[in-house]
This record gives sequence, structure tokens and C-alpha cells, in this order.
Amino acid sequence: MTGAVPHVSAIDRARTLLENVRRTPLLRGGRLVEQRRILKAHIESAMVDHGVPERLAARIAFQLVLKCATPQLGDGPVWSAIGRQVRDEVDRLRDRLGLTDRLLTVGVPKLSADDIERLFEDMRRVDARYGRTLAEAALDGAEPWVMARRYGKAFTEAVRKLSRKNPRMARTLAAAAFRSRRPLANALEYLSRFDTVVQEFDGNVAFARTVAKVAFIAPDPVRAARRFVRDYQSLERELTAQGTEPSIARSLAGIASLCGDPLKTACALVQKFRDVESLVKQTHPQIARSVALAACRATDPIGTAHDYLANYDRIVEVFERIDPRRARKIANQAFRSHDPLAWARRLHSHVAGATR
Repeated sequence: MTGAVPHVSAIDRARTLLENVRRTPLLRGGRLVEQRRILKAHIESAMVDHGVPERLAARIAFQLVLKCATPQLGDGPVWSAIGRQVRDEVDRLRDRLGLTDRLLTVGVPKLSADDIERLFEDMRRVDARYGRTLAEAALDGAEPWVMARRYGKAFTEAVRKLSRKNPRMARTLAAAAFRSRRPLANALEYLSRFDTVVQEFDGNVAFARTVAKVAFIAPDPVRAARRFVRDYQSLERELTAQGTEPSIARSLAGIASLCGDPLKTACALVQKFRDVESLVKQTHPQIARSVALAACRATDPIGTAHDYLANYDRIVEVFERIDPRRARKIANQAFRSHDPLAWARRLHSHVAGATR
């Protein structure tokens, strides 16, 4: 019985140390004295040994030695317990939210996995489509909860103002401005000039949104938008001339225009699209085009297509028992998400609620 006590104590101390680190904004310091530098190296190594990404382990270890007195930091069992807890949080956030290593590195030292999930859920309540964009921007801030409240309020206000001029693209433009950290005043100014660029695409809102996202990342959004549209139109003509169906040519040209070598990328996408479409038609002809368009940009298009089909079948199986009339439509819209069943349930709730 006595042998179990240190293990429990190490877990409790690890939990307390992480809570203490996250209680206040991250500290920035210069060179550590030798004793603390060695201590940081030991903690970092123990975390990496338990599967924590190196950059994240380094950042947490640095905060621990800056914020906590040396006697509080414990020894090997405590550092191993920290590593296990952080690794579990990382696995959970990758699985449930699909967070990248960069976001994990900036977010996990500031907030627990529970808090990060709550942050993303709160931002989804602000806006279902762009809540993730707001949450990711807030996670980058020194105090994510403070930034989340500020971004949520500013985003809502931005949409309200932008809706007066371009209601169909208000939320897209507001999200693009936040993604590039561009002040709202600049976003409104650019919008007044941006309209003339996207007017000819009024019937293709999806493409206009792509132009907006590309443009607002650039130093000169209007110039970037014009260049993107020019490249897109050239690619669309080239792909159509090669025999690609016009609607597919438009979609693939929009993807390829974002790349460094648009024409080479477009030709590769066409081949991947055809390979995936041919495969999917054998079992799921009704969604072959949707799956092919979604999977053709992946590094492993065939493997991605198999994953999408598994997601689709799983959603259909579940919703055939819940709402058979809408099951396939919902599956067609949700099969690409990180958590397809959860997304399908949210979508079904929204669609069913709107028809009551």
C-alpha cells in the first residue's frame, strides 16, 4: 500500500503545477541560470519521453522553471506525471478538435484541454461557421478567454456593419479580417473597393468567398484579389479546353489558384479527381463527384476517399434510424469533418429546427 502513495502524490503535484502555470499569462524571460537550465532540460526530456511534442514540452518546461520555486517542481515521477497528463490532453485535442501542432504548442501551456474545448464551443455559439477561426485567433492571444470575448463581440459588430453593404459576404469578410489580424476599420475600407472586383462573381458566392480569404491575407487585398481572379480565369479556360467539365474546371481552378505553380497543380488535381471519381462510382455513384472534389487536394487522395466513404456510411446508418428522409443529404454535407457524427447531429438539429 505504501508503494502507491508516491505515484498518487506525483499525479496530484503534476496537476497542481500545470494549473499554476496556466493561472497567469505566459512569462517571457532571457537566459536561465545554470541550475534552472538543467532543471528545465530534465523536465522537458521527461515530457518528450512520454510522447509530448518537443516544442510544446520545451515551452511548458520553460514556464514551470520561471513560475515555480525549485522545491515545488519535484523530481522524476512528478515530471513523468506532467508528461502523461499533457500527452493525454494533446491526444484528446487532436482527436476532438483536430488542432495542429502549432495551435497545441501555443494553446496547451495556457489552457487545459477542458478549457480549450469550452473556448471553441463558446466561439461556435457566436458563429457556427467561423467560430473556429475566432477560437484559433483567441488561442494565439496572451489571455485566450479575454481575447475570445473581445473577438466574439468585434466579430458580431463587424458582421452587423458589413451586412449593410454586402450581406451575402458579411461573415466571410469579417472572418477574413480577423484571420489576417486586420483591423475592422481597414476591413470596411477594403470592402468598399473590393466589391468592384467580386461583382462579376455575384452568382458564385463560394468563389467570391475564396477570393476574399486570399485577398485579406495580402498587404494589398484589392491587388491580390485582381491577381487571383486573373489566374483563376486563365486556369478555368485551360482546363475546359483540355476537356474538363466546366463546373469541375471552376472548382479545381479555384483550388489551384492558391498554389505557387497553379497550372501544374491544376493538372495534377484533374488526374487525382478522375482517379477518385472512378473509384467512388463503383460503390457510391451518387456522391462520387463530391468525394472526388473533397479528396483530390489531399496528399493521399485514395486513402482520404476511403475515409470519407466510411464517414458517409456511418452517418447514413445512424440517421436512417433517426430521420431517414434526410439521412443521405446530411451525410453528404458532414462526411468531410473531423468529427462527422457530431457535425451531422448539429446539422440535423439546425435543419430539423428550421422546418418546424
